Order: sequence, then C-alpha cells, then structure tokens
Amino acid sequence: MNVLAIDGGGTSTVAVISDEFGNVYAKVVAPRSNPTAIERHEFEKTMYGLLQNLRSQNEEALASVQICFAGMAGVKEKNYESIVEAIVQDYIKKGIPIVIENDALIALYAGTLGQEGIVQIAGTGAITMGYDQHHSYVRVGGWGYLFDDEGSGYDLGVRALQAVFQAYDGRAANTLLTNYLLQHFKVENVPQIIDNIYSNEHPRVIISPLSVYVIRAVEKGDKVAKDILNDVCHKFFYSIKACYRRMFWERGTIPVVLAGGVLSNVSLFTQELKQLVKDEGLPFEVKSVRLEPIGGAVIGGLNALGVLLHEDFVDSFVQNYLIEV
Repeated sequence: MNVLAIDGGGTSTVAVISDEFGNVYAKVVAPRSNPTAIERHEFEKTMYGLLQNLRSQNEEALASVQICFAGMAGVKEKNYESIVEAIVQDYIKKGIPIVIENDALIALYAGTLGQEGIVQIAGTGAITMGYDQHHSYVRVGGWGYLFDDEGSGYDLGVRALQAVFQAYDGRAANTLLTNYLLQHFKVENVPQIIDNIYSNEHPRVIISPLSVYVIRAVEKGDKVAKDILNDVCHKFFYSIKACYRRMFWERGTIPVVLAGGVLSNVSLFTQELKQLVKDEGLPFEVKSVRLEPIGGAVIGGLNALGVLLHEDFVDSFVQNYLIEV
C-alpha cells in the first residue's frame, strides 16, 4: 500500500514513497516550500522538481501510489491547496486521494504514530495543534513571523540579536551569543552585523538559523540564553494549555509531542515543561518524536486509507529512510 508523503517547510521539502511496512521506495530532499516566505513561481518550481525527481528515481513506485498525504507549512494560509493538488495530479493516477494538511499534523503523528494528542512544533515557524478524540483539529498560534511565531527559529534568532545588541549598548548582561553571532556573520564588531540582516534575502532565511546559537549557549551555561529558553518554554506551555482547553478529551493522559529543529535538543525543553505540567496538575505526557515528520506523513496517508501500521514500521522506516534510494 504505497503512500506518496510530502513534508513541506520553511527550510526544506521532503518527499518519500513508502508502505505500511516502512519500506522506502523513493526519497527526495528539495529546497523550502513555505509559500508565505517565497514567491508562487518558486513554490511551483520546487514542487514540480520534487515530483519529477521522485518519478526519475522510481517511476513504478510512483505509479502504484494509492494516496498522497502532504503536511505543508503555509499552504492553507495562502490557499494554495488547489495548486498543490494540480501539480501532484500530474504525477499520479487520476482519482487518487490527495490530502493536504498543516505540517504540524505530521509532526504529531511522528510522535503518536497516528493517535490523537497535541503537538508543539518549533522550526522556522512555530504552531501548537491538537487532534482530539472526536477527530477535531484545534490550532493555536503560528499566525506569522511578523507578530505570532513565539518560540520559532525566527523568534529565537530575533531574541539572540536583541541580546547581543543590548549587551553591546550596556543595556543588558554580556552573553556568549555575541561571539557566536560575530563568528556566524564573519564580522569583527556588533554593528557590522546590521548589513548582514538587512540584505536582499527574506529576514527569516537570515535570522532563523541563529536559533542554534541560543541552544548552544544554553548548553554552555549562558544565563542570558537560559532566560530566553525558559521564557520560550512558558510561551509553549500557554499555547499548549489554550489548545487543551478547546479540545474534547474524555480519557487518560494527553501526549504532547515536541517537534521541529528548534527542539532538536529536546531535553533542554522537557525539563522545564514537565515542571510546568506538574505545577498545574495537567494530564500531559511530554514526549519527543519517534520519526522524522515525513514518517508522520506516511502514517497520515495510511490512516486515511484505514491501513494499520506493521508492528516493525518505526524501526524499518527509520533504517530505510537513512539509506540512499
């Protein structure tokens, strides 16, 4: 039962053809495809290139696909669903279902293996999403980098820049972030960073990668970076609580999956979040993903078809995904 799975984000786009046993018959990694950050022609070029590459790798597998399940950032916000459907339809048989969801859903499935729960995703952007026991979706936050992507890579990057410039001015404490950012931009003093920020590239492309230095500074014990991370954890917790309050949940513990590049060192976040959960006595089980989000997209496709995962799916997919097809 082959699934064409797509994970489209602000950093890269991944597509695979996989089955319920975790076999991977084709895999492509392409440039970013979030239409809120790129022009339509660039979005279409990425999507066509992605599918053409899949066809070149394994035309037979693509021809046998029985569903396409795409988790894509920004597509619903920009009303690009019809564009994605039209492009995908050029490469698969007519009548095959094409399901397009937010990329947060496939991140949830990567942690719960298709079960209900809440996902806090923090990559280039950030969003909290719940999928309750009545199969209803609840979305909180993630309304755009200009005003509501708290805890995203972009947000952490902005906070890092603020900390560095405030320290330079004497408005705040010194921080390891200063040396990290000077090295990153290959400049000798803080004001020279400005020319790198206000360039022709989209600000998210320049600023989001700076989030890694916040994590690095936390790991080195930097107090300024720790304060940033603790504040972000509180922002996540408020969003998770807001999501929970809008959900219908009648039994047991709710899995809360942490996903995305910002949360790659998940232990730095789980300790603070688990303490917040304990303090308020909420029925949350904070956990990390078991698969890459693209694996969650495969699971989403299989769920839609009513196909059960094989018991060895996770181990098999993880192993096969790492192999060059």
